[in-house]
Amino acid sequence: MKRAVVGLAVVAIIVISTWYVLSGEGNGKSNKFGKSTGTKVTSISDIQKSPQEHLNQVVTIDGKITRECPQSGCWWYVQDKTGEMRVDSKRGGFTLPLRREGHRIRTTGIAVKTEGGELQIAASGAELQ
Repeated sequence: MKRAVVGLAVVAIIVISTWYVLSGEGNGKSNKFGKSTGTKVTSISDIQKSPQEHLNQVVTIDGKITRECPQSGCWWYVQDKTGEMRVDSKRGGFTLPLRREGHRIRTTGIAVKTEGGELQIAASGAELQ
């Protein structure tokens, strides 16, 4: 009986470990960071042209990473066909892997103004595509 329980425990550990690695969670290959991203994408120019409409609202942008924090991945710039916007993940409590310039990304967060008056996204989630 004891051998059967130990055997089942070993099989369970192997199954869970395999799932963990294949799902991308355990191998550093997961492309999702923070909370999930939204599905309705807003163009960067729409946010920039009417900041009062989007300020303190949750928005999702999709585009290419053009610049990024070189040391920790805590901020990046996203460029779509209409413009470019800074994203900061400090509030979201996550960072991106380094050296992702040129990759597509979908980012969701709150449109905020920095102390300097710059409009940016306080990211709650991001997904590299």
